[in-house]
Amino acid sequence: MKRNIPLLFILVIFIFACASPTVSTSVPNVQVESTSTPKSVEATTTATTTSIPEPTIIPTPVPPSPHWYWGVDSDTLKVIAVNLLGDRKEIGELDRADYLQADATSLDDERALLFLDDNETLRVYLLTPDGMQKIKLPSEPVYFNTELSQFGRAVVAVHGDFAVFTYVTYGAYQSQTVGAVDTGPVFLVDLKSLTAALIDKEASLDPYNANRAWFHTSQDGRYLRYLNGNADAEKIEIRELDLLTGTARTINTNQGPPTRVHASPEGDLWYPDSANLILDLNGNQMDVADEDQMFTPLKDGKVIVYPWNCVDNCEIRVFAPFGEDAELAYNLPWTIEGSTSYVNIRQVLPDQSLLFAGMSYSALSHTPAIVDTYPELTRLDIPLFRLTPDGQARLVGIYIEGDFTSNISPNSQFMLMKPTDKTSFFIYDAVADRSLFDMPINPDLEDSLVTARFFENGILADLSAAEPGTNHSVYHHFYYLYNFKTSTVQVWEDVNAEINTCPDLLDDGSLVCWFYRPDGNNFDLVRFDPASGMKTVLLENVWLIDTTR
Repeated sequence: MKRNIPLLFILVIFIFACASPTVSTSVPNVQVESTSTPKSVEATTTATTTSIPEPTIIPTPVPPSPHWYWGVDSDTLKVIAVNLLGDRKEIGELDRADYLQADATSLDDERALLFLDDNETLRVYLLTPDGMQKIKLPSEPVYFNTELSQFGRAVVAVHGDFAVFTYVTYGAYQSQTVGAVDTGPVFLVDLKSLTAALIDKEASLDPYNANRAWFHTSQDGRYLRYLNGNADAEKIEIRELDLLTGTARTINTNQGPPTRVHASPEGDLWYPDSANLILDLNGNQMDVADEDQMFTPLKDGKVIVYPWNCVDNCEIRVFAPFGEDAELAYNLPWTIEGSTSYVNIRQVLPDQSLLFAGMSYSALSHTPAIVDTYPELTRLDIPLFRLTPDGQARLVGIYIEGDFTSNISPNSQFMLMKPTDKTSFFIYDAVADRSLFDMPINPDLEDSLVTARFFENGILADLSAAEPGTNHSVYHHFYYLYNFKTSTVQVWEDVNAEINTCPDLLDDGSLVCWFYRPDGNNFDLVRFDPASGMKTVLLENVWLIDTTR
């Protein structure tokens, strides 16, 4: 028995050694369960601890919300919401009387305002993927005329949970005052409380939604600047609306028509020429009482000044009235009579070049001498010059006049042009000073016309032309899609003239477009890949109510 004790003692030690934990320099991987993407975390210890540190959890990146689009089923009159994934929801229903007067304007990827008009009474609804909710308008109704107001109705600003819309109530043709413009009310919509407040009654606006000249939004989107007041009353106010607080203030009040009040693109600098003042939003003012000079605010706190009337060699100056930037001087080899109207084109570029478009010389009593240098320049052409501070001037081409939304990009960098030989159209990149892409004109067709749509990630241009001898009844449509990411252009002919409008260019180069149905009455919403020709139908046989702001 004594001989077995050492053996038993060794056996006990061995069993305890197997059962006791040892200190390790590593621990097994730990899988963490959460709503975020699980992450395997390898924890290390030291000789003094065996605890496992808290794992670092990296949240799953939230993908961008899918864009929703809106239409009305032609048979059931149901209001339909659909997204790019094909999710489809019925969110409301229209009366038959509302059907042809319905119009929805997208505010962002998931919200839109639906405007309905029955018996000259405006109703407004908020559309979301979850429903159709009525906006409570002010108890005191504002005049709405179906014939007059329908085409002037527009959403002019969106910021957070607030949107601003307007429509025409008073046409310029009704005024007896020279320089009168269309006017209408400004409503601020609270998208959370579903209420709308009347801010002003007589804001200057465009009857066909081309409101870039009249409504100016601050860079951060919070402030909207515009003119309010009827020219017949000889009172025009420069107003600023804060879209977060709903408060509006008057920056300046002056007399004269609104066409004689000029603003910078963001509305932070103004020139009411009847007051002979340049002023900003902070109360700074500069007296510019010079009847022979015209002043127009530009972006970045600068002002352009040039003579009201000059021939062939017009001196143009650019200066910062409330800044320290050095003054720049240019020479325009054209004629200016009574100023010029192409304020949306004028800009000082990063290399200090100045873009300036002259009036077509059919409107001038003194034909510019430079016309002899360009015999292909017709009396109706609008010449666009690139001027440099050393006195040089170069004719870039012929600007294609159109509304503010179709022929020049929102940031004014890209614009639709023609060369002087008229053999093509091209998109001009003003910053790079080059043609982005060309669109040749087919000499076998006639009356060529181009419209352009500018997206954040590219440009879509539609070149249409008629077959001779068809009395313009047979048209061809050629599309040019330029992708900023790849610097490539896709070209195709819409043989069946199916495309009505394309509200979106997606990151993969495909388009979301409204296609005419074969019967020509209703529409299909289609995701279209120009590279492959593949079409994915998102909505079928609906009435188009979805427009793009």
